[in-house]
Amino acid sequence: MSEEVTLTIDGTEVTVPKGTKVIDAAKKLGKRIPHFCYHPGLPVDGNCRMCIADVRTWNARAEKHFPARRPAVTCWTDAEENMQVFTETDMVLKARASVMEFLLVNHPIDCPICDKAGECMLQDYYMRHDRKRSELRDEKVHKPRLVPFGERIVYNGERCILCSRCTRFTSHVTKTFDLGIVNRGDRAIVELTKTSKFDHAYTDNVADVCPVGALTKTDFRFKKRVWYLKHTESVCGGCSRNCNTVVDHDGQDIIRVMPRERAAINQHWMCNEGRDLYKTLQNVDRPAAPVVRVDGEATDPGWKAALALVGEKLAEQKKAGRMAGIASTWMSNEEALLFGDLLGKKLKCGRLDVKTDVADGYPADDLLHTDDHNPNRRGVAESGVVPGKKEGRDLAGILEDCAAGEVDVLVVWGPGLVNHWGGDAAAMGEALANVGFVVQATWKHDELSPLAHVVLPTRSWAEKSGTWTNVDGHQSQFRKALRIDRRVRDDFELLAQLTVASGIKKPVADSLKAARKKLKADAEEAAEVLDGDFSFPKNQTMYRHHGGVLEV
Repeated sequence: MSEEVTLTIDGTEVTVPKGTKVIDAAKKLGKRIPHFCYHPGLPVDGNCRMCIADVRTWNARAEKHFPARRPAVTCWTDAEENMQVFTETDMVLKARASVMEFLLVNHPIDCPICDKAGECMLQDYYMRHDRKRSELRDEKVHKPRLVPFGERIVYNGERCILCSRCTRFTSHVTKTFDLGIVNRGDRAIVELTKTSKFDHAYTDNVADVCPVGALTKTDFRFKKRVWYLKHTESVCGGCSRNCNTVVDHDGQDIIRVMPRERAAINQHWMCNEGRDLYKTLQNVDRPAAPVVRVDGEATDPGWKAALALVGEKLAEQKKAGRMAGIASTWMSNEEALLFGDLLGKKLKCGRLDVKTDVADGYPADDLLHTDDHNPNRRGVAESGVVPGKKEGRDLAGILEDCAAGEVDVLVVWGPGLVNHWGGDAAAMGEALANVGFVVQATWKHDELSPLAHVVLPTRSWAEKSGTWTNVDGHQSQFRKALRIDRRVRDDFELLAQLTVASGIKKPVADSLKAARKKLKADAEEAAEVLDGDFSFPKNQTMYRHHGGVLEV
């Protein structure tokens, strides 16, 4: 157990592990000390001097606190036993006002056209610590503006306060050393190194950590004012890392996706691919209503008739044993519980496995990317979707049985089955032509949809809630961001309805809460086999975020 120290901050005692910085000790009390250069995911630099406080250390020999001769930098100062910290004294407030005056001497007053307006730390601290008219009568120092840093980032040198967050990110996090500060004094600017094209997978994080509008994303520039955005906690589905995120949306439009801090998974970062994932929801060919093909012709019988037809086919196969189920790696744990229980346990399906919905993406790296571009392969398997007892009847065996005409009913959840034929839709069609009845539940049409006898429309990841389990066993919760399209069904509700339509009285769980309780109980029973983290953390609601880090 690490040694702890107790100190007093503005009259309130707090106990923290030895070595904790004073600024972090204050956070434990819910007290936010203003700062610019400090970032919990980056090495301490201590150059902005905004986080200063009156710090008085205890002298054991004299048995008293000695008054501070000058303010101390709290992001650099370690908490000590019996230390006294005062963050709102006249000396401290005057010093912070001086820092603000220094930073604003050459800063352009272009807030009305700056994308950072509304979430700019410089704006916020000006209102709290300065609020004075500029005394500068000379021309401000002009610096390069609209400088492209690769294809995704634009740099405005006049707004830059030289906090060095961006340079430390590329030096210590990605270790690509793309950015550096050149020149001296009020002529200093951030520049790309001569050998860098700034085209790696994590470039957008420099705009997240920038406390002002010096670094902005080309994808977000002049797109939407942040005060019009609503924020919903979510999880990135770009790979099995499951980076925790915040979806910023307005109405039915997702405007951007930002990282949400989760120390065990993604810390404070996320990749560009995950940020762009929401674009796959735009202009996609989505099924608007259930489709049933009769003699090759697509009909719309309505939800009641479609569910009755599928339920009847599933019930017929309980004794016949010629049924197969293929789950989606984008299913939530709760959906996978119902899918596995319905087909594997209730209907005695011996052919059950999970497919690969997405085959391509960024390659794996040492930071966040994994080589599986699907979010919940582990969670789906641990929730009960595992190959049947019949030997060899995993996904490969299921597809072989389909081609051999040994499967009468095939249930496929989600798009992407064609990936298991190398993207060859003709080969997939030839194999599935031997299956008597194919059901697809999906949020978008793909190569399988024209071949399926029944297509049931479901919701996308942004339109529902649930949990995913990442490659390391950590669970993360995502919440519904976009308004519900009444023409499509929530996957969990649809599986519950299919259970009843198949002649089963009720599903194993009738709500997400009940499903999570069941999953947690199952995980505890199998603790000696499953080594993941099966806790369901209570994620804090985000109202504002600065630099990609949630502030609550």
